[in-house]
Amino acid sequence: MIPRVTAGAFAALAIIALSASLSAGPAAACNRMDGCIHDAQLENYKMMHDGGMGAAIRDGSANIEAFRSGTTASQQTPPRQAISRRPERRR
Repeated sequence: MIPRVTAGAFAALAIIALSASLSAGPAAACNRMDGCIHDAQLENYKMMHDGGMGAAIRDGSANIEAFRSGTTASQQTPPRQAISRRPERRR
Protein backbone atom coordinates (compact mmCIF):
# COMPACT_ATOMS: atom_id res chain seq x y z
CA MET A 1 0.00 0.00 0.00
CA ILE A 2 2.80 2.40 0.88
CA PRO A 3 4.58 1.94 -2.49
CA ARG A 4 1.34 2.84 -4.30
CA VAL A 5 0.89 6.00 -2.25
CA THR A 6 4.52 6.95 -2.78
CA ALA A 7 4.29 6.34 -6.52
CA GLY A 8 1.10 8.39 -6.68
CA ALA A 9 2.72 11.26 -4.82
CA PHE A 10 5.73 11.23 -7.15
CA ALA A 11 3.45 11.13 -10.17
CA ALA A 12 1.46 14.09 -8.85
CA LEU A 13 4.65 16.05 -8.24
CA ALA A 14 5.89 15.25 -11.74
CA ILE A 15 2.61 16.41 -13.29
CA ILE A 16 2.71 19.64 -11.29
CA ALA A 17 6.32 20.28 -12.30
CA LEU A 18 5.57 19.66 -15.98
CA SER A 19 2.45 21.81 -16.02
CA ALA A 20 4.30 24.66 -14.32
CA SER A 21 6.98 24.57 -17.02
CA LEU A 22 4.46 24.99 -19.86
CA SER A 23 3.78 28.50 -21.07
CA ALA A 24 0.37 30.04 -20.57
CA GLY A 25 -0.05 30.81 -24.29
CA PRO A 26 -0.73 34.43 -25.23
CA ALA A 27 -0.85 35.45 -21.58
CA ALA A 28 2.81 34.48 -21.20
CA ALA A 29 3.78 36.97 -23.91
CA CYS A 30 2.27 39.87 -21.96
CA ASN A 31 4.57 41.47 -19.42
CA ARG A 32 2.39 44.35 -18.27
CA MET A 33 1.56 44.86 -14.66
CA ASP A 34 -2.22 44.78 -15.17
CA GLY A 35 -2.20 42.25 -18.03
CA CYS A 36 -3.17 42.64 -21.66
CA ILE A 37 -6.92 42.18 -21.32
CA HIS A 38 -7.38 45.95 -21.49
CA ASP A 39 -5.88 46.03 -24.99
CA ALA A 40 -8.40 43.46 -26.18
CA GLN A 41 -11.25 45.36 -24.55
CA LEU A 42 -10.12 48.64 -26.10
CA GLU A 43 -9.82 47.06 -29.55
CA ASN A 44 -13.31 45.58 -29.20
CA TYR A 45 -14.72 48.95 -28.09
CA LYS A 46 -13.09 50.77 -31.02
CA MET A 47 -14.36 48.21 -33.53
CA MET A 48 -17.92 48.56 -32.22
CA HIS A 49 -17.88 52.35 -32.44
CA ASP A 50 -16.02 52.95 -35.70
CA GLY A 51 -17.97 50.41 -37.76
CA GLY A 52 -15.16 47.89 -38.01
CA MET A 53 -17.16 45.14 -36.34
CA GLY A 54 -20.07 45.56 -38.77
CA ALA A 55 -17.65 45.43 -41.70
CA ALA A 56 -16.06 42.27 -40.32
CA ILE A 57 -19.47 40.65 -39.89
CA ARG A 58 -20.48 41.59 -43.45
CA ASP A 59 -17.20 40.21 -44.83
CA GLY A 60 -17.69 36.99 -42.89
CA SER A 61 -21.25 36.63 -44.15
CA ALA A 62 -20.09 37.16 -47.71
CA ASN A 63 -17.41 34.50 -47.26
CA ILE A 64 -19.97 32.05 -45.89
CA GLU A 65 -22.31 32.67 -48.82
CA ALA A 66 -19.46 32.24 -51.31
CA PHE A 67 -18.46 28.99 -49.64
CA ARG A 68 -22.01 27.65 -49.64
CA SER A 69 -22.57 28.55 -53.28
CA GLY A 70 -19.28 26.86 -54.22
CA THR A 71 -20.12 23.65 -52.38
CA THR A 72 -23.64 23.38 -53.81
CA ALA A 73 -22.31 23.79 -57.34
CA SER A 74 -19.74 21.06 -56.83
CA GLN A 75 -22.31 18.76 -55.23
CA GLN A 76 -24.55 18.93 -58.28
CA THR A 77 -21.93 17.40 -60.58
CA PRO A 78 -21.88 13.61 -60.51
CA PRO A 79 -18.76 12.12 -58.90
CA ARG A 80 -16.21 10.44 -61.12
CA GLN A 81 -15.79 6.72 -60.85
CA ALA A 82 -12.39 5.58 -59.70
CA ILE A 83 -10.49 3.43 -62.18
CA SER A 84 -9.01 0.40 -60.52
CA ARG A 85 -5.70 -0.90 -61.81
CA ARG A 86 -6.26 -4.35 -60.38
CA PRO A 87 -8.79 -6.69 -61.90
CA GLU A 88 -11.66 -7.55 -59.61
CA ARG A 89 -11.77 -11.03 -58.13
CA ARG A 90 -14.46 -13.27 -59.42
CA ARG A 91 -15.92 -15.92 -57.20
